[in-house]
Amino acid sequence: MLLPDRFQPGLVSKRLLSVCVVGMALIAGGCQVRPLYSDPGPVGSTSAGVAGSVRSRLASVEVNPAADRVTQEVRNNLIFLFGGGAGEPVHPAYTMQLSIVSQNLSLALIQNATNDRSGQPTAGLIRMTGNYVLTRISDGQVVGRGSRMIAANYDAPRQRYAVERAYRDAYNRAAREIAEALHLSVAQDLTKN
Repeated sequence: MLLPDRFQPGLVSKRLLSVCVVGMALIAGGCQVRPLYSDPGPVGSTSAGVAGSVRSRLASVEVNPAADRVTQEVRNNLIFLFGGGAGEPVHPAYTMQLSIVSQNLSLALIQNATNDRSGQPTAGLIRMTGNYVLTRISDGQVVGRGSRMIAANYDAPRQRYAVERAYRDAYNRAAREIAEALHLSVAQDLTKN
């Protein structure tokens, strides 16, 4: 006895495959994943008169003045990252209150081959913590807040000037890295609003 055409095994598997392909296409079409700095499509929204992508929102963030050299170093790096090298915004839409706390920690006392017992540290660590509060200027609403911590190691040789330069380089490196971490955190805050 012969089966009708609609019950043949090859035809059923082809239909099942086509239904699965259509189903997967519908599922994949509903995904809303996109790069962080991409321009919003018709799904994206604007908030408080700030139109455009996250990149243009970042370019409209003003960072408050700094009180010390380390905070100024972080502020300069943030302004560069926010504006893409264009400098501070002329008409800011957001203001960022920034505070930086840093510590210099001695890590190790290693005696050299001549058995120097001077007690001078030969390795150190700069631990830097950055706290921020991001506020929308138009209505005074806090859009985001957060804290990031970075550590930068340095070696302390026996020469006094070399130690000062290693110390300063570690602070500059930590300031650059914490600015990058804060930049990413602010970008994430701006995508939520």
